[in-house]
Amino acid sequence: MTGPDAVAVIVPNFNKAKTLRACLESIYAQTHQPTEVIVVDDHSTDNSPTIARDFPCTLIHTPTNQGPAAARNTGAAASTAPLLFFVDSDTALAPDAIANAIHTLHTTPHAGMVQGIYAPHPLYDDGPIEAYRVAFEHHWRKRSVGRDTGALLAAALLPRAVFTEAGGFDERLRDGEDDEFGTRPPDRYRLVATDTVVTRHDDVDRLLPLLREQFVRAATKPLLMVRTWRRQRAGATGVRVGMMSPDRFRHLDWSARITLVASGLALLTVPLTVAVPWLPLTWPAFGVVVVAANHGFLRFAYRLRGPRFTVFAAGMHLLAHATLVAGLAAGVPRAAYLLLRERTRGARSRPAEAGAGAGAGAGAGAGAGAGARR
Repeated sequence: MTGPDAVAVIVPNFNKAKTLRACLESIYAQTHQPTEVIVVDDHSTDNSPTIARDFPCTLIHTPTNQGPAAARNTGAAASTAPLLFFVDSDTALAPDAIANAIHTLHTTPHAGMVQGIYAPHPLYDDGPIEAYRVAFEHHWRKRSVGRDTGALLAAALLPRAVFTEAGGFDERLRDGEDDEFGTRPPDRYRLVATDTVVTRHDDVDRLLPLLREQFVRAATKPLLMVRTWRRQRAGATGVRVGMMSPDRFRHLDWSARITLVASGLALLTVPLTVAVPWLPLTWPAFGVVVVAANHGFLRFAYRLRGPRFTVFAAGMHLLAHATLVAGLAAGVPRAAYLLLRERTRGARSRPAEAGAGAGAGAGAGAGAGAGARR
């Protein structure tokens, strides 16, 4: 297809042999056929590049593993279509995903990016941990439908002009690059989530990798907030402060606020148990608060998989949010160091700039009064 609705599908891939075939099959089964399909293999060590060669896509190899941000930028640069559709290689689109995304883009005023949501069931059901993760991601994204939201690049459509204006993805980031990108499209655009664009996700299915991923992602948030704040102070356009900023907490809904506060307070009691041995007795109370605050998700979990899964999901939710708070706390010192270093550099540069300005003024005054015109 050519014209304004021509779509280039960009698929970053790294060691996703398990899911890449299903991903590409879903892309080629779309009711709105893409003009280009570009798979950017980020130096995989499995046989996923061989799987990609079974399809009529363009396969690009990166010389080293550079991360999803660089892979997406590489794919966008190699494409020509006016619309870009980013798809993660561990997902599989519903057949009408691209068509519905284009329709939403055209019918939503000021839409600059259209994002899908995860289906409530995983692409491959590998157990209760994955089932919990996918169910929560679905529920959370479903609640964001119709509103401006943070970026989810697992299934997202945006015009090339918006992507270019935003400056592409920050290739310094190995994690959180989607959140960071969501802060940069100019403010006249909306980032819209819709439940008409659905993709099934093969998520992490073991406890420790899940908690590790949760911790690392949370630990990057303070640094991303500092970067957003710095860009805002520098007068950059397109900074959505409510999405990624130090005051993001007040933009959360009440259940998320209560969950974060209760999880944080419970986590704070852990080191204090050395001095106050009875503090663990308070942990069930924090758990009750978190469960009550998330009753909407737990009702959804009950309808989805029944009572046993609901109990399991409640426990996972407590553990996941405690890990999230721990990650945020671990990321604060790094962000504080960045701020301190920036202020130190600013303090050192100001005297030098003042001295240079005085010298320039003196020289200019001796040379036809140019300094006075400044």
